[in-house]
Amino acid sequence: MAESIYTVKDWADTTSYSKNNIVLLRENIGDTGIPTKIKYYYASKSSTNATPPTNNDQYWTGYIDSNGASVPFFTWTPSYNVTTSHKPRTLTVNFGNGYEERIPDGIFNTLITLDLSFDLRSETETTAILHFLRARKGTESFIVQNLPQPYADIPGGGYRKKFICPNFSSNFSFHNNYTVKATFVQKNN
Repeated sequence: MAESIYTVKDWADTTSYSKNNIVLLRENIGDTGIPTKIKYYYASKSSTNATPPTNNDQYWTGYIDSNGASVPFFTWTPSYNVTTSHKPRTLTVNFGNGYEERIPDGIFNTLITLDLSFDLRSETETTAILHFLRARKGTESFIVQNLPQPYADIPGGGYRKKFICPNFSSNFSFHNNYTVKATFVQKNN
């Protein structure tokens, strides 16, 4: 069980895990012990002997199958104070006499930016959220499960919005009470 975002232990079948505990699984090259891939998983409920990494698993989260690819999956629900920004990309050409022509820049030019807050979270949940965001390094896109209702993905739909998190912060209020603030920027890939 992780005590910080920097120390995550390998999953062990004899260990009991509580909700939001973090484990890592290594996919090694044969018997060499050299990992080709390391994936982090987050306990979605308490368990013993429940092996990650099955997608849409009832005990573990962290990845989901999206169009045949395993994609990082953010499952924590933000607090109600969500700010959404829209800034459609356009191309503008200015002509004489103040005439201006505007066209959309690209096929999908209306990406959103979400400013999210995760208030009154336990130390374990805060550690899991911060670890997930830190592991993406601001560059790897992920799917968000609990988007605000006007922007929520269609259940069972083939398309899911992908985001990156270029910045996030945490605030320690008092024992076992934290706030995490994060900015999610929608991306096409």
